[in-house]
Amino acid sequence: MTDFLRKLAVFLQKHSEGVQVVRQLSSEDTIEPPEEEGGFSRALLVPEPDRKEFGVFEVPRSDEPTQFTHFIDGIQHSQLLYYQLTQYGVLPVVYGYVAAMVLERRDRELHPVPALTEAHEALYLPLKAFDASLFERAGIAVHDSLEARELGATSFQTMLVRAGATVARVRDQLERKLALRWIEQQKPNSGDWLLVDGSIADLMSALERRRLVNVVGVSKSHRTTYLEINWMLQVLEMPAGYRSSVFRPVREGQSEVYSWYLRLRWQQGASPTYGLVRVETPVLTSPDDTREWADKISAWLLQETRPVSLPDPRYDRLLYPFRMCEQHLRSRAPSELMLRAALERVGDARGVGVS
Repeated sequence: MTDFLRKLAVFLQKHSEGVQVVRQLSSEDTIEPPEEEGGFSRALLVPEPDRKEFGVFEVPRSDEPTQFTHFIDGIQHSQLLYYQLTQYGVLPVVYGYVAAMVLERRDRELHPVPALTEAHEALYLPLKAFDASLFERAGIAVHDSLEARELGATSFQTMLVRAGATVARVRDQLERKLALRWIEQQKPNSGDWLLVDGSIADLMSALERRRLVNVVGVSKSHRTTYLEINWMLQVLEMPAGYRSSVFRPVREGQSEVYSWYLRLRWQQGASPTYGLVRVETPVLTSPDDTREWADKISAWLLQETRPVSLPDPRYDRLLYPFRMCEQHLRSRAPSELMLRAALERVGDARGVGVS
């Protein structure tokens, strides 16, 4: 049992009024990781030498080995732990675990970077309905998952969804913090490259000063549409080993990254997004280098598809180093047995209900 769970068990034994521990979850109480909201965004075409129109192009073969030396990814877990009867009704209290790490490739093997590995446990709840000082004195980290105006007007299941979304935001913040720490540790003219699982637009916005850094992001989700329909049709029809033209996603009037689509792999009968990822890089200081860098980075990413990330169902888009990050983090995460042990300890305390 983790130190956090031990503290939580003691806390609930002392503050048991209205507490109902949940040992048996229903399908309604399952908290799924929130997906990208999706929608539509604008994009500006980035001119490449001798290419003025949007198109898809085969990535040139290269004998240069991949230059990615570091990889960052994270995991999250959310679970309804107990609910409490309050003046605002029955409110859920969710246990959230987030972790992130950087793997370093040395001698063709992946190794964890201890200084760039972190994990956090916390409770996620409508904090305005509770006495936050009680949690603070007990050394229990908490995150507010609901605005005060929503208290009493939000369903139990919606509060669970909000808690899960808050856990996801905390995970994103942790990954961004570690990525920024990696960037700040890089020496001038370092040949190291960091590959991030996901978008790097927020990471680039968080940099204290704008500069070109050796960081690339790979997004597996395609819920947000950046391109007009005729351009996107070209993307969805391109074969493996092809990339699209480079464009700049426009978010809230700013454009922090260059981006393009890349087909990592393909098989007959697959869905249009099978093996399709969207690549993001910092905005290049010299636009004339756009084509060269897009081809070079795409060639590196195609090399990262081996070995295949089976049996993960996302194997067509999940690069192997990211799978290794996730497996390492899950091996260190609190197990279901630990959570049950904590609940048993609480449930055995007098005055605490169990459902």
